[in-house]
Amino acid sequence: MKRLLAALVAVAGAAGAANAGQYLQASSSVTQCPGTAPTLVEMDIVDAANGVTLKANKVTVGEAGPYLIVAAPQVGREGGGPYGCFDLWLRINGKDVANSNVQLCQDEGSRAKDVIVSQGIVPMQEGDALEVMMSASNPEARICIEAIRPKGEPLVPAIIFSMIK
Repeated sequence: MKRLLAALVAVAGAAGAANAGQYLQASSSVTQCPGTAPTLVEMDIVDAANGVTLKANKVTVGEAGPYLIVAAPQVGREGGGPYGCFDLWLRINGKDVANSNVQLCQDEGSRAKDVIVSQGIVPMQEGDALEVMMSASNPEARICIEAIRPKGEPLVPAIIFSMIK
């Protein structure tokens, strides 16, 4: 995952400001715990952008074409809980993107944390709006995307979202 993100940043940087492609890297400093209904993932930090905008948690592209999209949430829970599953997928213009869902299930009492990755190449049209969605099979399990602040280290964002044309 780190290699893929480094490659995306390197490609964007190597293109230079005048010739840079369309891209966005965003993240979230907010822990978010979904219910059973589809819930929009909040992204409150824009790390880098050119031609792709993030407003009200919707990503809008300024140019038509295929985009490599990587949505990588930090999934876990602070305390134990009952069995449950967490799902994350992409939605464009209000329609779920086929084959974009990823899922992590946790056994009762588990406090494991993991990064799950939804990635793919998605054709988009100028002005298309992309959303990252999430849900939980059992909200009482409190399986969330977690923003973690280790002392003396950078933020572990609840999600790192990257896309590049």
